[in-house]
Amino acid sequence: MAYQGKLSGSQVIVLENDGDQTTIRLSSEGQRQSSSASTGEWQGTPVLWQLDDSAVVEIKTGDDSVFYRVKGGQLQSLSQKPDLATAEAVDLEEVQDGTGKSEMKPLEPMKPMKPM
Repeated sequence: MAYQGKLSGSQVIVLENDGDQTTIRLSSEGQRQSSSASTGEWQGTPVLWQLDDSAVVEIKTGDDSVFYRVKGGQLQSLSQKPDLATAEAVDLEEVQDGTGKSEMKPLEPMKPMKPM
């Protein structure tokens, strides 16, 4: 399962769950950051909120929820639910697993040089 959302400042966030592993990928202006954590299997679609100066991701796992803050291109794990009174919900669309991973392909080996 993977979901993608657009944040302010042309940032794109991809949330992906593979078993008990959650990967959060953030890309903006060609730069990418990825963070993984063992959260357990998701219980439903994650929720993404946009605040004035940051965004918050909520991932429901079992009886609990795990929260992450995205601010200034950095990901931060939160120990408790933040104040979301002024937050605006951001739509997440389901995307193919692996979306947002580096698309770089390995370089071709160098060809032998001709003798002089």
